Formats: sequence, C-alpha cells, structure tokens
Amino acid sequence: MEKKLVSRIKELNKNKDYDCLLLFSGGKDSSYLLYFLSQTLGLRVATFTLSHKFLDSATRQNIEGFAKKYSAKHITIENNYLNRSGTHFLEKWINKPDEESLITLCTGCRLGLTKLVIQTAKKEGINVVITGLTPFEATDYRVRLVNYPKNKDGKFFFLLGYLRLILRNPSLVMNWKVLKHQVEEFYYHNNQKKIYEKENIHLVKPFYNFLKYDESEVIATLKKLNWKKSPISGNSYWRADCNMNAVRQYFHHKISGYNEQAYYYGQMLKTNLITKEYYDQNVQGFDKTDSILEIIKSTGISDKAVKKYENFLVEKKE
Repeated sequence: MEKKLVSRIKELNKNKDYDCLLLFSGGKDSSYLLYFLSQTLGLRVATFTLSHKFLDSATRQNIEGFAKKYSAKHITIENNYLNRSGTHFLEKWINKPDEESLITLCTGCRLGLTKLVIQTAKKEGINVVITGLTPFEATDYRVRLVNYPKNKDGKFFFLLGYLRLILRNPSLVMNWKVLKHQVEEFYYHNNQKKIYEKENIHLVKPFYNFLKYDESEVIATLKKLNWKKSPISGNSYWRADCNMNAVRQYFHHKISGYNEQAYYYGQMLKTNLITKEYYDQNVQGFDKTDSILEIIKSTGISDKAVKKYENFLVEKKE
C-alpha cells in the first residue's frame, strides 16, 4: 500500500520541486504523516500550516521543530477567519449555552482548510494536497447536532436547525463579517470536491485509501521524535493542536456527557483497533475546568462573558 501511495502521488504531481503539500497542524496525525512521507517514503514534502490565536506553545514547538527537520518548504498563513469568528462566538455562545450551537466556536477553521489551502497550492504550483484526516473523526457528527429534527439528515434540516439556533440566541449573528465567514464556510465545505477539481488540485487522504491507521505506531513514533502534546489533552493525544477545540469538547461533554473525542475512540474500539482499557484511558481524562477557564480568559472576550462562563460551570457542578 505504501508503494501505491507513492505511485499515486508521483502520478498526479506536476511540480518539479515538491511532490505534495501536506496540511500540517502540528497535531499527532499530521506530524506522524510528515515524518512518514518524508523519511520513510522519501517524498519532497512542502508543509502548510494555518496559524491562529488558539494554538498553544507545545503545538507551536511541534510545528517549528518538525517543519525544520522534515519539510522541504514550510508555509504558514494566519487564519483570521478563525481568529475573528472564534472570539465572536465564544463571546456569544454563553448567552444561550447549548450543545447544538457549539459548532459555531470553530467557525473559520474549515474555511481556511479549503479556501486558503487551495489559494496556497495554486500560488506554489503544487497540485497534490495531502491531509492527515482519518476515518474515525466525526466529520458529520458535529453537523448532525445542528440538524432539526434530530433524527433527520440533509442540508435542509441543517439549515432548519441553524435557523432554530439563531432564534434561540440572536447574538450569534450580530456580526456581519462573522456571518459572512459562516456562509462562505458552508459553501466551501459542501462543494470542496468540486472546487478542488475545478482548480485541478488533487486531495489525497492516505489514511483512507493507502495506509492502515495504527494508533500505537503513531504514538510510539511521535514519542521517539520528542513530539509534545498539549497539557490540556490530559491522557489523550487526540486533537492536541487547538485550544478552541479543547474548549468545545469540554463544554460538549459538560452538557451531554459525550463528545467527539468519545466518538473518535469509540469508532476505533468498534473496529478492534484499540482495547477498552485504551478507550477509557483516552476518554475519561481529568478535570480541565481551571485550564479551560484560563484559555477562555486569554482569548480577549469581555469580563461579562467570562463571568457567565464561570457561573455556568458552577451551575453544572451542582
């Protein structure tokens, strides 16, 4: 399968200097993939990182260290879509805290991961883009939380659910720039395949089509390479690349007792890729309340909003 991956990339590649552009967040999967593609497969890997205000110091160290060692060229672009939208929605979500609207906290991330990536690939003349996405991630799970009624799937029911969120918390859309980001993100996410094809850029997912994902191999390799996981991750190495995601997962679990992290490891458990003991180790975690509040305070939201978060957490304890 490794030979097939190399052959596929070489077959698609039109760039003389680089074989591919890897979406590199500094998280465990993209960090492992950078090392594997460059050192094991011998590919000339250019890396693309979306920097933003929610990256912690450990993630920044991973990005800088791994890019310096294993990347043929490293490109960093500030994701102002996420910077602007994340701060706005963190300020407004607490006005009517519910599970369905938690998805808004990460507005701008997917927009950057399509729009800015394609712009960069075109500028660099690289037509093969690699993502470390795995089949276990909840790509549709978070969308289904918005859908209304809950048991319905499809864009119509997503839009219906979104309108319901706005009626429940109108402050979510009281920023026209952020609302524009949401609309644009919805378009890019739902038309990603067509947009890539139109621009003659190929999106390759190694863990979907060419490589069997092995959690133990990934973690063992990263430990040898001195990869650092964020302290907010606790026992788990999952999504240790974004503090906003940590905030969203924390409140998701507080409200429903479940979150995407549980879904992720649950999918691995169902396919016998991990043990129940490993699942419990990664999902149960530790009390992150103080750390989450520190992250929230550091984002620049108002003191009034911070106080609402503090009161909400007190209520959840009772």
